[in-house]
Amino acid sequence: MNSRRRRGFTLIELLVVISIIGVLVGLLLPAINAAREASRRVQCQNNMRQLALALNNFANRKNTFPAAGTWFESTATINATTNLPDPTTLSSSILTLALGTGSTVATTTMPSAGRTWVVDILGDLDQQDLANAWSYQQDYSDTTGNLGDSTAPPNGTLSNTSLAVLRCPDDNNYTPNEGNLSYVVNAGFNAFPAYPLYWIGYQSDGTPPTGVSAAGRQTTQLVWNTDPNLQLSIGQKLGVMFLQSFYRPTDLSSAQVALGNKQPPWGKSQTTFAGIVDGTSATLLLGESTLAGYSTGGNPSGSVQTNWACPLPNFCAFIASNYVCSGGTPATDDGNCATDFPTTYSTQTDAVNWRFASAAGTYENINFGQTLTLKGTYPFVTSGHPSGDNFAFCDGAVRYISSTIDGTVYSKLVTPAGSRLPLPFKQLPLSQDAFTQ
Repeated sequence: MNSRRRRGFTLIELLVVISIIGVLVGLLLPAINAAREASRRVQCQNNMRQLALALNNFANRKNTFPAAGTWFESTATINATTNLPDPTTLSSSILTLALGTGSTVATTTMPSAGRTWVVDILGDLDQQDLANAWSYQQDYSDTTGNLGDSTAPPNGTLSNTSLAVLRCPDDNNYTPNEGNLSYVVNAGFNAFPAYPLYWIGYQSDGTPPTGVSAAGRQTTQLVWNTDPNLQLSIGQKLGVMFLQSFYRPTDLSSAQVALGNKQPPWGKSQTTFAGIVDGTSATLLLGESTLAGYSTGGNPSGSVQTNWACPLPNFCAFIASNYVCSGGTPATDDGNCATDFPTTYSTQTDAVNWRFASAAGTYENINFGQTLTLKGTYPFVTSGHPSGDNFAFCDGAVRYISSTIDGTVYSKLVTPAGSRLPLPFKQLPLSQDAFTQ
């Protein structure tokens, strides 16, 4: 009698099939994740392209790029005898809140903090309703009422509106339905070139490098030369968009108004297309930051809420590392270009110290800030992308640049007029093969 043959898989065959499926899944998952990351990166690039085009539209209308951040200057800077601006004084709100000695803010508002570059291009971003409602004579966080339109929400409400074009999908350091910001503008090597200061990067959340006190994180710097006019002229050649301020008419006396006090002692750094002599296709306009935009408050903004309209430079702009001055270690370097850089490289073009614009070990190199989460503690480029960052150029192009880019190349991308700098800061022309991929 013939026995019946059973049909089906043996246990060994089943295990082999499962193993094969497991191998295939293991091979496919990295490819799927890579495809998702590529998609997020492309979406980020599209956002940056829209922002770059909007900034270019503004520059074409006004013949200058907007300010990175706009402040209302205190009339305390006006000499009581002459009724003219006193260049030896600056707004205490700027020095303390924006670039001071690391102190926090005790109050819940910043009455002199006007707005950022985002507000100036809202209409170009197809956000005309927000642009029309914005009260340009009030600070960004004001919640008392809208002086421009009594029927419109106050600036504090408008600036917390979530705008998709302002957030990179790889930026995980954000709060849903709030005024997030993932993109920051190029402020060169000093966010405040008319009164230069340098920034010491955080080594970890809330902690400056070993040997540096928290109060010494931001320190007054004697940059380039003690002549304010030379400081300003060099500062403008190092970046594209900076802080500015003006007097509100309501803050001035009739005598001061008669003298035409519209522009205070600082804030005259403005960049035109003609000023980008190194070429718009080789000059950065926008970078990424996961440490800008919305926060409920904390060091260094104190109890003040921040968002895409907050003009504190560490919340709306990026700078390259100050260690180009002497290339020292984070614990000991003072970033003093007036005494360090010229002493060693006084006759050189393309001096070797430019490599420190983004150098590992300084805590200020591109994407080091991926380990940080506290907003406002890192005014250097950092993103959620795994190996680099998206950058928008002044001609509107957007490129992905590796975080390991040579610091000298990066410094030339940051400076719009490096070829017009005096020795020893003068830079040679940039080879586009050095940064294109």
